[in-house]
Amino acid sequence: MGKPRKPRSDAKMYQLPKDIQRGVHERLIDCNMSYADIRAWLAEKGYKVSQASLSRYSFKVFEAAERIADDLEKTKAVVDFIGRNPDLDTTEVTSAILKSGLLQKISSAEEEFNDMPIEKAGRLFVQLSKAEADRKRTAAAVKRKAELAFDQMEAGLLEAIKQHPELAEELHSVLGRARKLVLDEEGDLNTSS
Repeated sequence: MGKPRKPRSDAKMYQLPKDIQRGVHERLIDCNMSYADIRAWLAEKGYKVSQASLSRYSFKVFEAAERIADDLEKTKAVVDFIGRNPDLDTTEVTSAILKSGLLQKISSAEEEFNDMPIEKAGRLFVQLSKAEADRKRTAAAVKRKAELAFDQMEAGLLEAIKQHPELAEELHSVLGRARKLVLDEEGDLNTSS
């Protein structure tokens, strides 16, 4: 069994009742209140907290608020981007966002985000990578089926109009352009990932 974890230096702050924590947050936002004022208010409520503990807690609260604001800004940018690009594969975008978040989680492994063990984050990343590979395999299979369908359609149509060589040549040209348009667009979508 592993060593018992040392309690966090600001653990006392996290043990405060939610209404007292909200009061601390309101006072932290108030520029006219010092840590000494907040500690005095907490003492009036019956909670003794060191200045160092309050300072570390304040830093983490503001850091979390900044992270949330950044995440909201990024989310808005992604939603706007998807809105401007309606043909975009949203599952691909979602997968990329999840991968990015998981990579960040794995690389930072910050103490306050240890609700998810790093091993689980790694497993999720592997699962997302497998899903991406499956998506690419499926897209390749769809492309092969489309090529086969074009070949069969062209053969059938050419057989039907073989008595008119000029029509057969024009049909072959039209089908070639259609094939290129459809399959190249699928290729563009697949290579953009």
